[in-house]
Amino acid sequence: MGLLCVNRSLLVRQILLGKRPITLPEYPIDMGRLKGPTNCFWCERECECLTDDHVIPYSLGGTLEYAVQACPDCQNRLSKAEYEVARKSMLAIHAIASPVAPRHPDRPTSGHLRPSYLMVKHPAGGYGETLLSAGERASLLPYFEIKVMPGEPLEGRVRGTTDEARRLLETFRRGLHNTPGPNRFLFQITVNLDLHEDISSDPQFWPRIVLLPGDRLLVRARNPEEVQRFFHIFMQLATSDYQVPEKWSSDQGTEILGGTQHLMSLRFDPQAVRRVAAKAAYGLFRNLADRSLEQELDLNIRQYILGLTDSIEEPVFIEPDLLNIITSEAPHFIVLSPVHDRKASIVSLYGFRFRVQLGEAGALPEPVLIFCAIDGSGMRRGSTQELYTVTEQIKGLHFLQPWQLIDKPINPDA
Repeated sequence: MGLLCVNRSLLVRQILLGKRPITLPEYPIDMGRLKGPTNCFWCERECECLTDDHVIPYSLGGTLEYAVQACPDCQNRLSKAEYEVARKSMLAIHAIASPVAPRHPDRPTSGHLRPSYLMVKHPAGGYGETLLSAGERASLLPYFEIKVMPGEPLEGRVRGTTDEARRLLETFRRGLHNTPGPNRFLFQITVNLDLHEDISSDPQFWPRIVLLPGDRLLVRARNPEEVQRFFHIFMQLATSDYQVPEKWSSDQGTEILGGTQHLMSLRFDPQAVRRVAAKAAYGLFRNLADRSLEQELDLNIRQYILGLTDSIEEPVFIEPDLLNIITSEAPHFIVLSPVHDRKASIVSLYGFRFRVQLGEAGALPEPVLIFCAIDGSGMRRGSTQELYTVTEQIKGLHFLQPWQLIDKPINPDA
């Protein structure tokens, strides 16, 4: 993934490729302060702008039964991790499939899966770009693709309705009329070179420019050289008097039938998923116990949840080799102080299970089971029979620190 910067004199001025560096910004939090009614639950700073914070993200079905009060800075930090989980991770497939409506339905970029690629064989040739949106059927994104193989004749294809194809072209042309910034660039376009090998090796895949929700543009190709060749041709098209013809078909297959095989790549921060699990366990514990953990552990876990620590030793352990991409209506659950592991909580989100270490002070007098419906209809405390059933399911699980490469189960009593 990278950025492509366009100016008028040169087709491609600069391509920035590679991962964006991750830095840990300064965050002046006094974690040791006592909390009061105007103190943020997470950073403990005094703030008069506290708002309700879901312990389980809204986008995963969380509701406000066990909400805590958080300041805008912490809400922003937590929202970034929750967005990573609900729109980019493996959990996002389940979140998109659930009936929870986008939190900001008025925003064209809200409620969509954000994969590195999600592509399908197009019946008219090549590969379609698929969009998955919360509560909606999969649909095809509009794009222009051009065959730019050296030594071969040029060919082009346009996908999408007449209006969609025109909007793509006009979005690009509008960018060419922007006022250049200090760096002389007119606008930036995301460049994605991440392709499944089956697609990359298929001559039917042609580089393309895609119109994403919110009139954002993306260029997809095999390598930077192919990006250059594509833009050399597309720029000529965009700066000519070419118009998408009126007779262009309005039914270019914008709907994807259920059961259609897709190729997909998800790129996300796996620690964001673990932080969300830790937030659910710690937030529920504090709600139910009305006390903190041991001072150092309490400080460390809040810093971890906020993304302010880079230690490889995490309070969250994961179940190895767990891969669940079959969606269901089963609720999330959190078991606090299970009988076989009193110092921890077990968190299950769409069947992905995590062990959150809460320490000696994190042990409740009795185990507690909390269910959260994935459709956003509410959270509730489980019955004694439900607690017994869930405990039987989880008591044989083995969990590892994320960095561990060998299957070495932890000892809950250690």
